Amino acid sequence: MKKILFFLVCVSFVLPVFAQQNEVLAMRAVETATGNDVKTGTEAVSQTNAIKYILESYGNSKKLAVTFSEEHFLGEEISGKWNLFMQNYRRVYEQSVGFSNSSIEIVKPMIFNAVNKVNSYCKKMARNGNYSQNELTIMFGHVLDCANLLCYEEDTRNIEADIKAAKTPEQIVEVFKCIQINYH
Repeated sequence: MKKILFFLVCVSFVLPVFAQQNEVLAMRAVETATGNDVKTGTEAVSQTNAIKYILESYGNSKKLAVTFSEEHFLGEEISGKWNLFMQNYRRVYEQSVGFSNSSIEIVKPMIFNAVNKVNSYCKKMARNGNYSQNELTIMFGHVLDCANLLCYEEDTRNIEADIKAAKTPEQIVEVFKCIQINYH
């Protein structure tokens, strides 16, 4: 009886180790892959860095409806992605007790703040005329696509560590360029 019990305990510890395989994770790190183009919808983002992360997308964010629509300075396509981003990352809770009517929770604040920094950077670049609106739309569209997928990922510690190490908005954009999205 003790041997059977001991065997069952050992199996229960070993079995979860085999349950997680790297090939079935939605986001996995790529060690040797390098690429020149990362597909973002119909456009391609030129990239100088090696691809470090792969995100799997099984849907289309353009078809999802948002409850509150806000216009974005980069156009209608980015506006839809931006509104989806804001809906995914900001959770508003109504309170009936106390002085406040509602509270806002930010899901994954490191990624949320990084995307907001890139948004401000894009506004500045558009105002200065350093980049064309098409270039900014492609670049920020990829950042928003990545952020909208990262919202649903469980383990984003590696990407958040890379974002934390990035000090400037240009470096944050480079972190997002290291993410490849596979559309299914």
